[in-house]
Amino acid sequence: MKKITSLLLTIVIFVFTTYGQDNGSSRLWKISGKNLEQPSYLYGTFHLLCPDDLQIQDKVTQAMDASDQLVLELDFDDPSVMPTIQQHMTFTDGTSAKDYLNESQYKMVSDFFRDSLNLPFERLATLKPFFLSSMTLMHFLGCQPVSFEQQLTRMAGERNMEVKGLETVQEQIDFIDNLSMAYQKKMLLENLKNYDTSKAMFDRMVDYYLSGNLEGLISISESYMSKDYAEFKEELLTKRNMRWVPAIEELVGDKTSFIAVGAAHLPGKDGVIRLLGEAGYQVEPVY
Repeated sequence: MKKITSLLLTIVIFVFTTYGQDNGSSRLWKISGKNLEQPSYLYGTFHLLCPDDLQIQDKVTQAMDASDQLVLELDFDDPSVMPTIQQHMTFTDGTSAKDYLNESQYKMVSDFFRDSLNLPFERLATLKPFFLSSMTLMHFLGCQPVSFEQQLTRMAGERNMEVKGLETVQEQIDFIDNLSMAYQKKMLLENLKNYDTSKAMFDRMVDYYLSGNLEGLISISESYMSKDYAEFKEELLTKRNMRWVPAIEELVGDKTSFIAVGAAHLPGKDGVIRLLGEAGYQVEPVY
Protein backbone atom coordinates (compact mmCIF):
# COMPACT_ATOMS: atom_id res chain seq x y z
CA MET A 1 0.00 0.00 0.00
CA LYS A 2 2.88 2.38 0.70
CA LYS A 3 4.22 1.83 -2.82
CA ILE A 4 0.76 2.42 -4.25
CA THR A 5 0.42 5.61 -2.23
CA SER A 6 3.73 6.92 -3.57
CA LEU A 7 2.63 6.20 -7.11
CA LEU A 8 -0.73 7.85 -6.52
CA LEU A 9 0.95 11.03 -5.34
CA THR A 10 2.67 11.34 -8.72
CA ILE A 11 -0.44 10.38 -10.67
CA VAL A 12 -2.79 12.69 -8.80
CA ILE A 13 -0.56 15.66 -9.58
CA PHE A 14 -0.78 14.67 -13.24
CA VAL A 15 -4.56 14.58 -13.16
CA PHE A 16 -4.56 18.16 -11.90
CA THR A 17 -2.71 19.45 -14.98
CA THR A 18 -4.07 18.01 -18.18
CA TYR A 19 -6.19 20.77 -19.67
CA GLY A 20 -5.66 24.26 -21.10
CA GLN A 21 -5.30 26.49 -24.18
CA ASP A 22 -2.33 27.35 -26.36
CA ASN A 23 0.00 30.31 -25.82
CA GLY A 24 2.93 29.23 -27.99
CA SER A 25 5.34 26.32 -28.00
CA SER A 26 7.77 27.42 -25.30
CA ARG A 27 7.91 25.45 -22.07
CA LEU A 28 10.37 27.70 -20.21
CA TRP A 29 9.58 31.39 -19.64
CA LYS A 30 11.42 34.28 -17.99
CA ILE A 31 9.55 36.56 -15.58
CA SER A 32 10.92 40.09 -15.29
CA GLY A 33 9.82 43.69 -14.84
CA LYS A 34 7.68 45.24 -12.11
CA ASN A 35 10.75 46.20 -10.07
CA LEU A 36 12.20 42.67 -9.93
CA GLU A 37 15.94 42.89 -9.32
CA GLN A 38 16.52 39.48 -10.91
CA PRO A 39 14.32 37.49 -13.31
CA SER A 40 12.52 34.36 -12.19
CA TYR A 41 11.47 31.41 -14.35
CA LEU A 42 8.23 29.64 -15.16
CA TYR A 43 8.40 26.08 -16.49
CA GLY A 44 5.60 23.91 -17.85
CA THR A 45 5.91 20.21 -17.06
CA PHE A 46 4.15 17.03 -18.09
CA HIS A 47 4.05 15.42 -14.69
CA LEU A 48 3.81 11.73 -15.55
CA LEU A 49 6.37 10.26 -18.00
CA CYS A 50 8.47 7.17 -18.57
CA PRO A 51 12.05 7.54 -17.29
CA ASP A 52 13.56 7.64 -20.79
CA ASP A 53 11.27 10.52 -21.76
CA LEU A 54 12.07 12.74 -18.81
CA GLN A 55 14.77 14.99 -20.20
CA ILE A 56 16.00 18.05 -18.30
CA GLN A 57 17.30 20.43 -20.97
CA ASP A 58 20.41 22.58 -20.47
CA LYS A 59 18.40 25.80 -20.43
CA VAL A 60 16.26 24.40 -17.64
CA THR A 61 19.36 23.47 -15.65
CA GLN A 62 20.79 26.94 -16.23
CA ALA A 63 17.57 28.55 -15.02
CA MET A 64 17.67 26.34 -11.91
CA ASP A 65 21.29 27.37 -11.31
CA ALA A 66 20.28 31.03 -11.48
CA SER A 67 17.43 30.60 -8.97
CA ASP A 68 17.34 30.65 -5.18
CA GLN A 69 14.25 28.52 -4.64
CA LEU A 70 12.14 25.91 -6.40
CA VAL A 71 8.37 26.39 -6.40
CA LEU A 72 6.09 23.48 -7.30
CA GLU A 73 2.37 22.95 -7.12
CA LEU A 74 3.05 20.97 -3.94
CA ASP A 75 6.09 21.08 -1.69
CA PHE A 76 7.52 17.61 -2.32
CA ASP A 77 9.93 18.15 0.57
CA ASP A 78 7.03 18.47 3.02
CA PRO A 79 6.92 15.30 5.16
CA SER A 80 3.18 15.74 5.72
CA VAL A 81 2.30 15.19 2.05
CA MET A 82 2.42 11.39 2.05
CA PRO A 83 0.53 10.89 5.34
CA THR A 84 -2.17 13.29 4.18
CA ILE A 85 -2.62 11.36 0.94
CA GLN A 86 -2.79 8.10 2.88
CA GLN A 87 -5.42 9.47 5.23
CA HIS A 88 -7.73 10.70 2.50
CA MET A 89 -7.44 8.32 -0.43
CA THR A 90 -9.74 5.70 1.10
CA PHE A 91 -13.31 5.82 2.38
CA THR A 92 -13.55 5.93 6.16
CA ASP A 93 -17.23 5.04 6.44
CA GLY A 94 -17.01 1.48 5.15
CA THR A 95 -17.87 2.38 1.55
CA SER A 96 -16.29 0.23 -1.14
CA ALA A 97 -16.52 -0.08 -4.92
CA LYS A 98 -19.38 -2.55 -4.58
CA ASP A 99 -21.52 0.25 -3.17
CA TYR A 100 -21.34 2.47 -6.26
CA LEU A 101 -20.66 -0.04 -9.06
CA ASN A 102 -23.15 -2.61 -10.28
CA GLU A 103 -22.06 -6.20 -10.78
CA SER A 104 -20.93 -5.85 -14.40
CA GLN A 105 -19.13 -2.56 -13.71
CA TYR A 106 -17.35 -4.04 -10.72
CA LYS A 107 -16.22 -7.00 -12.82
CA MET A 108 -14.89 -4.70 -15.56
CA VAL A 109 -12.89 -2.62 -13.09
CA SER A 110 -11.69 -5.63 -11.10
CA ASP A 111 -10.59 -7.47 -14.25
CA PHE A 112 -8.67 -4.42 -15.48
CA PHE A 113 -6.75 -4.00 -12.24
CA ARG A 114 -5.96 -7.70 -12.09
CA ASP A 115 -5.10 -8.30 -15.75
CA SER A 116 -3.61 -4.94 -16.78
CA LEU A 117 -2.11 -3.57 -13.58
CA ASN A 118 -1.39 -6.88 -11.85
CA LEU A 119 -3.07 -5.56 -8.70
CA PRO A 120 -5.67 -7.41 -6.62
CA PHE A 121 -8.68 -5.12 -6.76
CA GLU A 122 -10.10 -6.51 -3.56
CA ARG A 123 -7.33 -4.75 -1.66
CA LEU A 124 -8.06 -1.47 -3.46
CA ALA A 125 -11.86 -1.46 -3.42
CA THR A 126 -12.02 1.08 -0.58
CA LEU A 127 -10.01 3.65 -2.55
CA LYS A 128 -12.10 6.58 -3.72
CA PRO A 129 -12.97 6.24 -7.44
CA PHE A 130 -10.97 9.36 -8.33
CA PHE A 131 -7.80 7.59 -7.18
CA LEU A 132 -8.77 4.37 -8.94
CA SER A 133 -9.33 6.36 -12.13
CA SER A 134 -5.93 8.00 -11.73
CA MET A 135 -4.22 4.63 -11.41
CA THR A 136 -5.44 3.56 -14.86
CA LEU A 137 -3.06 6.14 -16.34
CA MET A 138 -0.14 3.97 -15.27
CA HIS A 139 -1.14 1.42 -17.88
CA PHE A 140 -1.34 4.09 -20.59
CA LEU A 141 2.37 4.72 -20.10
CA GLY A 142 3.40 1.08 -19.95
CA CYS A 143 6.21 1.79 -17.49
CA GLN A 144 6.93 2.71 -13.89
CA PRO A 145 6.27 6.46 -14.17
CA VAL A 146 8.45 9.25 -12.87
CA SER A 147 7.79 12.97 -12.62
CA PHE A 148 9.48 16.28 -13.27
CA GLU A 149 8.61 17.30 -9.72
CA GLN A 150 10.62 14.46 -8.22
CA GLN A 151 13.57 15.17 -10.50
CA LEU A 152 13.45 18.92 -9.90
CA THR A 153 13.23 18.35 -6.15
CA ARG A 154 16.37 16.21 -6.30
CA MET A 155 18.12 18.92 -8.32
CA ALA A 156 17.05 21.53 -5.77
CA GLY A 157 18.52 19.40 -2.99
CA GLU A 158 21.84 19.20 -4.82
CA ARG A 159 21.85 23.01 -5.02
CA ASN A 160 20.67 23.57 -1.43
CA MET A 161 17.60 25.33 -2.79
CA GLU A 162 14.49 25.70 -0.66
CA VAL A 163 11.39 24.00 -2.07
CA LYS A 164 7.97 25.62 -1.72
CA GLY A 165 4.45 24.79 -2.85
CA LEU A 166 1.78 26.98 -4.42
CA GLU A 167 -0.89 25.01 -2.61
CA THR A 168 -1.16 22.34 0.05
CA VAL A 169 -2.01 18.70 -0.46
CA GLN A 170 -5.07 19.31 1.72
CA GLU A 171 -6.33 21.85 -0.82
CA GLN A 172 -6.02 19.23 -3.56
CA ILE A 173 -7.68 16.59 -1.38
CA ASP A 174 -10.54 19.00 -0.68
CA PHE A 175 -11.03 19.41 -4.42
CA ILE A 176 -11.29 15.65 -4.85
CA ASP A 177 -13.67 15.25 -1.93
CA ASN A 178 -15.93 17.94 -3.37
CA LEU A 179 -16.45 15.92 -6.56
CA SER A 180 -19.70 13.98 -6.48
CA MET A 181 -19.61 10.20 -6.35
CA ALA A 182 -21.44 10.10 -9.68
CA TYR A 183 -18.76 12.28 -11.25
CA GLN A 184 -15.89 10.20 -9.88
CA LYS A 185 -17.60 7.02 -11.03
CA LYS A 186 -18.06 8.49 -14.53
CA MET A 187 -14.34 9.26 -14.76
CA LEU A 188 -13.38 5.74 -13.71
CA LEU A 189 -15.74 3.92 -16.05
CA GLU A 190 -15.08 6.12 -19.08
CA ASN A 191 -11.34 5.52 -18.78
CA LEU A 192 -11.96 1.78 -19.09
CA LYS A 193 -14.90 1.74 -21.52
CA ASN A 194 -13.02 4.00 -23.94
CA TYR A 195 -9.60 2.61 -23.12
CA ASP A 196 -8.19 2.45 -26.67
CA THR A 197 -9.32 5.99 -27.50
CA SER A 198 -8.08 7.36 -24.17
CA LYS A 199 -4.70 5.65 -24.51
CA ALA A 200 -4.23 6.90 -28.09
CA MET A 201 -5.05 10.44 -26.94
CA PHE A 202 -2.65 10.15 -24.02
CA ASP A 203 0.16 8.86 -26.28
CA ARG A 204 -0.33 11.79 -28.64
CA MET A 205 -0.28 14.25 -25.75
CA VAL A 206 3.06 12.84 -24.57
CA ASP A 207 4.48 13.04 -28.10
CA TYR A 208 3.35 16.63 -28.52
CA TYR A 209 4.79 17.66 -25.19
CA LEU A 210 8.15 16.02 -25.84
CA SER A 211 8.38 17.74 -29.23
CA GLY A 212 7.44 21.11 -27.72
CA ASN A 213 4.16 21.27 -29.62
CA LEU A 214 1.94 22.77 -26.92
CA GLU A 215 -0.64 23.76 -29.53
CA GLY A 216 -1.11 20.10 -30.41
CA LEU A 217 -1.11 19.10 -26.74
CA ILE A 218 -3.81 21.59 -25.86
CA SER A 219 -5.95 20.87 -28.92
CA ILE A 220 -6.19 17.22 -27.90
CA SER A 221 -7.05 17.94 -24.31
CA GLU A 222 -9.62 20.56 -25.36
CA SER A 223 -11.32 18.07 -27.69
CA TYR A 224 -11.51 15.60 -24.81
CA MET A 225 -13.14 18.11 -22.48
CA SER A 226 -16.86 18.00 -23.26
CA LYS A 227 -19.48 20.24 -21.69
CA ASP A 228 -19.88 17.57 -19.01
CA TYR A 229 -16.44 18.53 -17.74
CA ALA A 230 -16.78 22.32 -17.90
CA GLU A 231 -17.20 22.75 -14.15
CA PHE A 232 -14.35 20.35 -13.47
CA LYS A 233 -12.07 22.35 -15.77
CA GLU A 234 -13.09 25.65 -14.16
CA GLU A 235 -12.19 24.33 -10.70
CA LEU A 236 -9.17 22.36 -11.84
CA LEU A 237 -7.47 24.98 -13.95
CA THR A 238 -8.91 28.49 -14.05
CA LYS A 239 -9.60 29.10 -10.37
CA ARG A 240 -6.29 27.58 -9.31
CA ASN A 241 -4.38 29.81 -11.75
CA MET A 242 -6.06 32.86 -10.28
CA ARG A 243 -5.16 31.78 -6.75
CA TRP A 244 -1.57 31.05 -7.74
CA VAL A 245 -0.68 34.39 -9.33
CA PRO A 246 -0.71 36.45 -6.09
CA ALA A 247 1.39 33.73 -4.46
CA ILE A 248 3.82 33.78 -7.39
CA GLU A 249 4.10 37.57 -7.13
CA GLU A 250 5.06 37.28 -3.49
CA LEU A 251 7.56 34.49 -4.16
CA VAL A 252 9.39 36.18 -7.06
CA GLY A 253 9.46 39.45 -5.13
CA ASP A 254 11.21 37.71 -2.28
CA LYS A 255 13.71 35.46 -4.09
CA THR A 256 14.69 34.44 -7.60
CA SER A 257 12.37 31.51 -8.20
CA PHE A 258 12.14 28.56 -10.57
CA ILE A 259 8.41 27.83 -10.75
CA ALA A 260 7.38 24.50 -12.27
CA VAL A 261 3.71 23.70 -12.85
CA GLY A 262 1.77 21.58 -15.31
CA ALA A 263 2.14 22.94 -18.86
CA ALA A 264 -1.62 23.41 -19.20
CA HIS A 265 -1.57 26.09 -16.51
CA LEU A 266 0.66 28.38 -18.58
CA PRO A 267 -1.27 29.30 -21.75
CA GLY A 268 -4.64 30.74 -22.61
CA LYS A 269 -6.70 33.74 -21.58
CA ASP A 270 -6.88 32.46 -18.01
CA GLY A 271 -3.35 31.01 -18.00
CA VAL A 272 -0.57 31.99 -15.63
CA ILE A 273 1.42 33.69 -18.41
CA ARG A 274 -1.38 36.09 -19.30
CA LEU A 275 -2.38 36.67 -15.68
CA LEU A 276 1.19 37.60 -14.76
CA GLY A 277 1.31 39.94 -17.75
CA GLU A 278 -1.89 41.61 -16.60
CA ALA A 279 -0.27 42.01 -13.18
CA GLY A 280 2.52 44.07 -14.78
CA TYR A 281 5.26 41.50 -15.41
CA GLN A 282 7.08 40.71 -18.64
CA VAL A 283 6.84 37.00 -19.39
CA GLU A 284 9.10 36.01 -22.28
CA PRO A 285 9.75 32.60 -23.86
CA VAL A 286 13.19 31.05 -23.32
CA TYR A 287 12.71 27.78 -25.21
